[in-house]
Amino acid sequence: MAEYEACIMGIQAARERKIRTLEVYGDSALVADSLATLASMIKANKQKDMKPIQMSISEVLAHFCNIKEEEKDDHTWYQDILRYVRNRKYPEKATENDKRTLRRLACKDVLDGDIIYKRRKDQVLLRCVDAVEAKQILEEVHEGVCGTHANGFTMARQIMRFRYYWSTIEGDCISYAKK
Repeated sequence: MAEYEACIMGIQAARERKIRTLEVYGDSALVADSLATLASMIKANKQKDMKPIQMSISEVLAHFCNIKEEEKDDHTWYQDILRYVRNRKYPEKATENDKRTLRRLACKDVLDGDIIYKRRKDQVLLRCVDAVEAKQILEEVHEGVCGTHANGFTMARQIMRFRYYWSTIEGDCISYAKK
């Protein structure tokens, strides 16, 4: 699923930048698995004509559809970093130590539109999420369709493999797993 989302995000970024030619290399087994899953859900009667399955590509990623508008987090943990990366402005009343810390944190971040990504040591980009999205990701990874009911450390690593990040990810995963 993470490969599929990364592919969709890449295609959307290319469309936004009005790129005309794009070569995409991917795993065709991903599409075959999806079709096999769909085929297993349908009971076919060989005597009757089968209707074709219609598929469409959504303009918005699936996890955005699950977030209700009133549940948005107005004061995200990365708000100051976002402001600094976007236009190099410090928060009001920031001390010199605060400014130095902000510069250190922001040097690993990449801004793409309104989305900020944290760059890992291996140069993989992790999408920074707010508290509302983090809660939904925790629920899905722990209890969802593919939920493993893993311990906190394993959940944190799994979420980062899905390329999501928030500042208290490990502590939140440990607390959630203990519940």
